[in-house]
Amino acid sequence: MDIEPLLPPVVEFRHLSWTECATDNYGGLHMAAAYCGLRRVPQIPVGVWQHGCQTPWQQVQPEVLVYRAPREVRCWVGRDDEVKYLQAAGYARVQAIGLPIVYTPDPRVSRIPGSLLVMPCHAMRWDKFGVDLFERYVTQIQSIAGHFERVVACVSPTCLANGFWAPQFQAAGVPVIRGAAANDANALRRMRTLFETFDCVTTDDYGSHVVYGLAFGAKVSIWGDHIPITREQLLQDATWAPFPAAVDKFLSEETEREADKSLHRYRVEPWKAGQDVEWGKWMIGDDNKVSPQQMRELFHWTPARRAVATVHWPIARTVRRLLKSAQKRLPGQTKLQTSKP
Repeated sequence: MDIEPLLPPVVEFRHLSWTECATDNYGGLHMAAAYCGLRRVPQIPVGVWQHGCQTPWQQVQPEVLVYRAPREVRCWVGRDDEVKYLQAAGYARVQAIGLPIVYTPDPRVSRIPGSLLVMPCHAMRWDKFGVDLFERYVTQIQSIAGHFERVVACVSPTCLANGFWAPQFQAAGVPVIRGAAANDANALRRMRTLFETFDCVTTDDYGSHVVYGLAFGAKVSIWGDHIPITREQLLQDATWAPFPAAVDKFLSEETEREADKSLHRYRVEPWKAGQDVEWGKWMIGDDNKVSPQQMRELFHWTPARRAVATVHWPIARTVRRLLKSAQKRLPGQTKLQTSKP
């Protein structure tokens, strides 16, 4: 059975830069608009909506959580602990509404027994790793494939474009499907469909895809050789670059120990993968999901709000100008995503 026809089609849209709209990633606003019963995104919300899952142990710099948004900007996050963390750092206008993936519709698919979805964390274009690292991981996957009836690899569009992962998986006879792209309006719908289709998900390192998989009922394992995230890489990232001390804490043994308290039960071979829907849903803020009417109010998408858009749009432009100004004042030129959506 071919998996791709089961997935929503890729629908590319004009992806605004993170300084224009940090919310405009992986089709989050498109999901929100559909959830609100709207055929399109009426206007960019005046604020910043967190799009990926950050864990409690990754809370080392408040600006990183909200993509260096100024403290006067309205911020929407996934969980209540993130609200408290940001408020303690001076962000007064913060509300937990769940992550964008919370608003994806039920894909109504059946789980394939004995199936394994392999999701290696994506490498970035400046990574200097040789193909031997990719080949080593794929060889490890081959060694355990016999435990499953079906094995499929999901590779990010960034890696596909750079020639990472796919050649090695294909040479090993493992089918490859396209992962989530930041400019795909259906990216989150595709991911949820995958997580509700495959029995098990394995990855080489922690990322948002770990908790997404758990939240939507998959068994998850973190196993095999992984591509390390280095200090040099993070300091090339526009969000992390101004905070070298936070980078050091993020990569510290102390943070790794805290991570292991939650993740140790998933650091197992894929056929021993763990399952915890409740924790996964808590991590993505599922219990903070708002109603369509509440979302229309928050994002200024009600008829009354849209009628006075001439007032809101200058505010939105000011917010984006503040974000751009913040980026210019601080070092860093590129936006690194250290986890899958």
